Amino acid sequence: MENLGLDRKEAKVYLALLQLGESSVLEVSRKAKLGRTHTYEILDSLIAKGLVSFVTENKSKKFKAAEPAKILYQLKEKEASFMEILPSLNKMSQLKKNKEPSVEIFRGTKGMKAMVNEIFELKRDYCIISADLRNTNLQFFLAQFIKSLERENIHERVLTKKSFHSPKSKNSTMKFLPENYPFLATTIIYSDMVGIIVWSDPFLAIRINSKELAETYRSYFELLWRIAKKEN
Repeated sequence: MENLGLDRKEAKVYLALLQLGESSVLEVSRKAKLGRTHTYEILDSLIAKGLVSFVTENKSKKFKAAEPAKILYQLKEKEASFMEILPSLNKMSQLKKNKEPSVEIFRGTKGMKAMVNEIFELKRDYCIISADLRNTNLQFFLAQFIKSLERENIHERVLTKKSFHSPKSKNSTMKFLPENYPFLATTIIYSDMVGIIVWSDPFLAIRINSKELAETYRSYFELLWRIAKKEN
């Protein structure tokens, strides 16, 4: 009930009244194990929310809980109202994104999975400078990722080293960089995002949302792509 917009005490009073049927405030307070005065206040709050009604008999109030379907109806009304303003909220959000970059840092696999999900949501090709993934414990995840690329028909261009283990799909185009430069992190450039994954323990993922930074990194990638060696 608390997940549906009621606080803990409102939920207790509503459920107590639902079980009791039409009842006095004293009966409800006993069932909910709350003080009478406090129960009155909570009943008033539930009345304002349309979840409780009352009748007055012989100067005494009797309260009654609305049917549970009323909550569902109210949730649908809220959803419909929210959907009306969602385009405006998205515009506001986009304006904010254009003004200042946002940076998120994750420990563990959460950040990497967030980046992966965004790639599949956007359904756009991307560039990646890959580190050696041979010693990661995510081989199953990487294999599933490659299958998803093929299923969604998303293409990737990969800069890596011949000595590295980099998962490859039929949608991957690879070029190789010189062996004598260390690459200890993976960089992904997709849409207006730059994702940086550090594979060593503790696993770290950084996601930067910035159009300017993404374009800059994309230029770096194109420069390296020109000088990198093609697959044999």
